[in-house]
Amino acid sequence: MQAAIVDAERTIAVLSPAYLVSEFGESEWRAAFARDPTGELGVLIPVLVQPCEPPGLLASRVYVDLTEVGEVGARRKLLAAVDTDRPRPASAPYPGRGGVPRPVRFPGAGPEVANLPQRNLLFTGRESVVRQVYEGLRSPGPAAVVSGALHGLGGVGKTTLAVEYAYRFRSDYDVMWWIDAEQPATVAGQLAALGRELGLTVPVDDPDVVAAVFGRLQSSDRWLLIFDNAEQPSSLAGLIPAGGGGHVLVTSRWPDWRGKARTVQVGVWSRAESVAFLRSRTRHDDERLLSELAELVGDLPLAVEEAAAYLEQTGEDLAVYVRLVRDHAREIFTPAPADHGAGTPRDADRRRVATVWSLSLERVHTTQPLAEQLLTLLAFLAPQVPRGLVAEAPDLLPPELGVVVSDRLAYNRLLEAAGRYALIELTPAHTEMHRLVQTVVQARLDPAEEARWAGVATTLVRALFPDDSWEVERWDDCQRLLPQVLAVAEHAERLHVGEDDAGFLLHRASAYLRESGQYRQAEPLARRALHLTSAASGPEHPDTAWRHDELGRVLQDLGRLDEAHTQFEQALAIGLAALGPDHPDIGIWRGGLGRVLRALGRLDEAHTQYEQALTIGLAALGPDHPEIGIRRSNLGNVLQDLGRLDEAHTQLEQALTISLAALGPDHPDIGIRRNNLGSVLQDLGRLDEAHTQLEQALTIGLAALGPDHPDIGIWRGNLGGVLRALGRLDEAHTQYEQALTISLAALGPDHPDIGIRRNNLGSVLQSLGRLDEAHTQYEQALTISLAALGPNHPDIGIWRNNFGSVLQALGRLDEARTQYEQALTISLAALGPDHPQTTTIRANLTRLDDHRHQATQPPEPPRGADSE
Repeated sequence: MQAAIVDAERTIAVLSPAYLVSEFGESEWRAAFARDPTGELGVLIPVLVQPCEPPGLLASRVYVDLTEVGEVGARRKLLAAVDTDRPRPASAPYPGRGGVPRPVRFPGAGPEVANLPQRNLLFTGRESVVRQVYEGLRSPGPAAVVSGALHGLGGVGKTTLAVEYAYRFRSDYDVMWWIDAEQPATVAGQLAALGRELGLTVPVDDPDVVAAVFGRLQSSDRWLLIFDNAEQPSSLAGLIPAGGGGHVLVTSRWPDWRGKARTVQVGVWSRAESVAFLRSRTRHDDERLLSELAELVGDLPLAVEEAAAYLEQTGEDLAVYVRLVRDHAREIFTPAPADHGAGTPRDADRRRVATVWSLSLERVHTTQPLAEQLLTLLAFLAPQVPRGLVAEAPDLLPPELGVVVSDRLAYNRLLEAAGRYALIELTPAHTEMHRLVQTVVQARLDPAEEARWAGVATTLVRALFPDDSWEVERWDDCQRLLPQVLAVAEHAERLHVGEDDAGFLLHRASAYLRESGQYRQAEPLARRALHLTSAASGPEHPDTAWRHDELGRVLQDLGRLDEAHTQFEQALAIGLAALGPDHPDIGIWRGGLGRVLRALGRLDEAHTQYEQALTIGLAALGPDHPEIGIRRSNLGNVLQDLGRLDEAHTQLEQALTISLAALGPDHPDIGIRRNNLGSVLQDLGRLDEAHTQLEQALTIGLAALGPDHPDIGIWRGNLGGVLRALGRLDEAHTQYEQALTISLAALGPDHPDIGIRRNNLGSVLQSLGRLDEAHTQYEQALTISLAALGPNHPDIGIWRNNFGSVLQALGRLDEARTQYEQALTISLAALGPDHPQTTTIRANLTRLDDHRHQATQPPEPPRGADSE
């Protein structure tokens, strides 16, 4: 470095935040500065590649700014500032890891994949906070996972700061993805959209695309995920990459992120920053009045910006406006009635800054009453709303507002009027209203008006949200509208208005999340739907039975079978009392109860429920209705479990025929029917036919649901079973391994289905002669299933039999006998002495006693994935 400083004719200082804090950077540029203090010789050439504030003497030099130009323009600017007579390399010598050149994003070019919100071109101050975020994201330790969490009072500018950081340092990243994290149920869908931009082929609404996205990101270190407005660390559980070299930035009002992130506290502006912003925006220069205005609004950036917008739009005299704010504040600071919940510090903060919005809203009320109506409606929807959403059902709005939004030009003029005072932000795709502004708008309404507008918002969203939310082709619409469902449901719960509509919406949203495999996200929605509908319609109403049914389905998919059984029983009891035993809906609820009874191993009871469900359906719907396909499939599954294979085959063949006629060959339900038919064909020994059905089921499922849906784990497991029976062990091993991976990601390690997956994998490992590995999988399968199903479930007989077979192969004969005996006891009690499973276990025990040859384990009874 010393030699270079002495010998170099020119020194280029490549300015960035990292350079300004580097250990030797200042020594270099000061040495060059000393050789040419006036700058006439051009010895020191500062070149800005990332936004920063050059310090001290360096600030006196004119620098070459490359931050806002592309590569071609930047090359011209740089060459114009230096001697160009020296030879230059033909290409940019950017080294990669290990000295291998790799493409690097040019400063100012921005990332290849991004969805950043619009940048605030009036961003001011906050330099030290931006620096803290920069340093926090590049620090080692826990911050490598969630490298920065910006937290503070709403309206301090956390989101704006995160946007500014992203734009300033966009040349550091190839991928920058913005995620609205306020409602955790919507995060998976936003990550899935990133997967599509990264070229992943899984459907956007497949929840397990999240794991695939994280896998793709882990292969790179040039990415940034920004989770905006996260409630608390637990709300992002499972939604943040567990590794990789990129960065994660979180904004949140939650203060405690210890162990999860390096926290950066964001407070209000300093008084100097507030005054500087007001001066630049309004052109007023009275320091005393500007300072008083800043004090009145608490230096809250959002409120300061609103004050500036009011002054710009109205041309009001500054002194008059300050007096208006001061007088209005006295009204707002008057204690509110106790039943409005005033008195907390958070209320005090909101009341303190509400003045400026109240003045702007009064102005809108006077000059644009329809704009005020639009703002009021937006206050009861999610903070970000698709721009055309309110125009999708104009007949449900107040008449005058409905007429205007039906005319695109008139609607755009109304949006412009609403946005004139910075009450909303407009983009081509969305309308955004800050949560604090929403609160102020709501607080201005009397209780009756607040209830009325909450009802309008709920009615609007109900009309737009798909009734058949479980159908794959409706999932895009469901994901788009999910934030609106959650917003209107919160208001319904808070105000006790429209609870029946809100319960319906949460029920349909839960069905969407459940069918797309997002079971954990579905559960809280299903519970809230049950609470709201029960409160609105009563605990004995048929709608409440549907809510119990939906919660039961979610709980069963989560593996919580006893809880699910309780919900299904309640649904059926309510339905029988309200509708009688022959109503078509009773068939559906009996089917749900049968499904969980089958999973619990109570096969005779499940058979009774399935038979009654089919009888009711045939009488009410006729033999060709698609619902009959479901009923026959369910009945066929339990007949197969009971060992009545010919009867099962008949039902499953008829189910496929009915569903093909009603739904066509590519519907995901056809994958279910073919999977179930294939499994019984395998049990009947018709292996080639079984293989054909199971292959077709997997093909349909992959096309409709994507590779990581939980049902794909079931279908890969069953395909692996027939491949193993056909002697194609390596192929079977591949299918079983993939099935286990999918199910672990979707369901977690303790779900009862994981017992099935590990048992399957153990079976093929044993057939491959990898006995120690097989022993490990069988042991884990037994442990999981005992915890999930209890000691007397029929599946426990299978797992103990298989565990005994590998113990026998390992020469541990006494342990093997113990497992066989316990398996036989369970199977006799659960299935009877003539069931094929009982026969196989008894044969294995006899062979062990005869010491003639090793036992062979039976295949796992195939598992269907049917649902109403």
